[in-house]
Amino acid sequence: MRKYSSLKSTTIIAVVTAITVTIAGCSTAASTAKPGANGRSGTRQMTVETQTVKLSDIGGGQIFTGSITPAFTTNLSSKVSGRITSLDVNVGDKVKVGQSLAHIDTTVLQQSLEQSKSDLALSQVQYNKTVNDQTNSLALAQKALAVQQAAYEKTINDQKNAVALAQTQLNNAITTQQNSIETAKQGVSTAQVGFSKAQTDAATAVTVAQTNLNSQLDSLLTTQNNNINTYQLNVQQAVAAYNTAVQTGKDIDNAFAKLQNAQLTLQQAQQSQYKDTQSAQQSLTSLQNALLTAQSSQAVQVAQETLNSALLTLANTQATAAAQLDLSRTQLAQSQSSQDITKNSAEATLEQSKQALKTAQSTDSLQVSAAQLQQSQTKLKILSEQLQDGVLTSPVTGIVSSILVPVGQNTGQSAVMSIATVDPVLATVNISEASIGKIKTGLSMSVKIPTLNKSFDGLVYAIHPTMDPTSKSFLVDIKINDDNHEVLPGMFAESSLKSEGKQSIVVPADAVLSQPSGNAVYIVKDGKASKVLVKIGVMTSSSFEITSGLKVGDELVVKGQELLSDNVPVQINQPGQDAGAGKGSGQGGQGQGQGQGQGKNGGQGQSGQGQGQGQNRSGGQGQGKTGGQGGQGQNGQGTQGKGADPSGAKPSGNGADAAAPKAGAGQ
Repeated sequence: MRKYSSLKSTTIIAVVTAITVTIAGCSTAASTAKPGANGRSGTRQMTVETQTVKLSDIGGGQIFTGSITPAFTTNLSSKVSGRITSLDVNVGDKVKVGQSLAHIDTTVLQQSLEQSKSDLALSQVQYNKTVNDQTNSLALAQKALAVQQAAYEKTINDQKNAVALAQTQLNNAITTQQNSIETAKQGVSTAQVGFSKAQTDAATAVTVAQTNLNSQLDSLLTTQNNNINTYQLNVQQAVAAYNTAVQTGKDIDNAFAKLQNAQLTLQQAQQSQYKDTQSAQQSLTSLQNALLTAQSSQAVQVAQETLNSALLTLANTQATAAAQLDLSRTQLAQSQSSQDITKNSAEATLEQSKQALKTAQSTDSLQVSAAQLQQSQTKLKILSEQLQDGVLTSPVTGIVSSILVPVGQNTGQSAVMSIATVDPVLATVNISEASIGKIKTGLSMSVKIPTLNKSFDGLVYAIHPTMDPTSKSFLVDIKINDDNHEVLPGMFAESSLKSEGKQSIVVPADAVLSQPSGNAVYIVKDGKASKVLVKIGVMTSSSFEITSGLKVGDELVVKGQELLSDNVPVQINQPGQDAGAGKGSGQGGQGQGQGQGQGKNGGQGQSGQGQGQGQNRSGGQGQGKTGGQGGQGQNGQGTQGKGADPSGAKPSGNGADAAAPKAGAGQ
């Protein structure tokens, strides 16, 4: 607020001073003025230039300032050391990739290159000899290995055949012995059958005899038992008759005699039974003896002898077969052992031949020769490349920004020259923290280059992620289309968002006057100047958007408005029209830069002085120095302040009138 009050006070003082000077000038002029064309004296028309108010496209509002920067700068240094013999480019020249930039003395490198060629030739000869020796040794070793391989295979085949023969003999012996044993077993079986049959026949005869004897004995015993039972019954009856006779006393003797006869008969029968039993027992014993006799008969003995002979034959056959089988197995084991020994010996001899071949195949000496050859080739290649590096070429397309080593000076590790790459052409501008959120990569923007008085279309190329802590702003790179290659690094640039089709009234910044009552412009209405208070929208260094106060079709005073007042008659002059004779000079007043945006006001810029011939109404036009940068508020940033038009506004033969100051518009 303090700065704004100070600026307002300064503006009021400047306006009052201008009014005073104007009144004084008018008084002086009135005393010497000639009658006008209308013939009335004392009435003077102010000469002004105008333009018709119309709608124009406006950009995105805020203007961001910066400069054209190279995409990157390449500092070129020579890979070889030497004296710079010539420079093929100058500062500011445009160069392409691969273009020659400078030449370096390579006499020493050329000598080293020739020596390296000789070393390479010698290494090649040594390598070729090593290859030939290696080839011959390898051929001999391969031939020896082939001979040993054939001998080894023959030995293995012979041993395999011997083992196979022994195995066949063993198999045949096993088969023969198995057949002999089987035959002996069959003889034993036959003898066993004959022996069993003889025993069976004898046993059958004894069994038949015993059966007959048992039958006879059973019949005898049955008969005797029946008789004894009868005799016992008779005895019992005689006893009963005797007892009855005793009781009755009748015929006792007769009864007793019958009892004795019955008892005697029973006793005789029992004795006869005993004798018969003894006789049968003797017959059975005789029969058993006869069975033993039958068993030891000649037929059984012959059968037993046959069986024993068959069993002995079987045992002998098995023993012989076992011995023969052991012999065949021993022979097979000996053949297998001999095969292993022979195989091991052949394998050892073959392995020696393989080791000899491996030794012959060893590439140690060949690798040493190859390494020496490779070393010579590499050295020659390096020297050849270094010789080519004697011509410094551009690795990029760009502009020579500086030459750091002159002709005749030796190069070292330091850079020889710098190339600024301008593809893509980038305008790097400062965007405040409050506005950076609206900026996105790929966003369309317009870039104006005041030096060229041209605007270019551009796209946001990159947003630097780090904020400047002093200015509270971010750097943003904008890629612009510069097909004619007019833009150079370092040029001042103004950028804004491209128009989105919005139209508004846009007037030159010089046409707007800052007065105590507010911003105002003059329009011409019915031949007179009419002051109109206006409101300003978007501002740039050269134009202001008018949001209220003007309408399309108004005749806006764009030159000479500093000396006007309301209802003053004016004469519209075309640009370049002579104002009168005589010389005049005017001294420009002090321009004020006004910071735009929500920050503090910009610094004050000093206008230049200009002198012009009296033939023109205006003196020379001076450009004010750049206003100081306003302090950072919410968004504002002070930029260049426009100095006031230093011209003397009214025609004067003696140039006594000085122009009133005009408030400059700072961005």
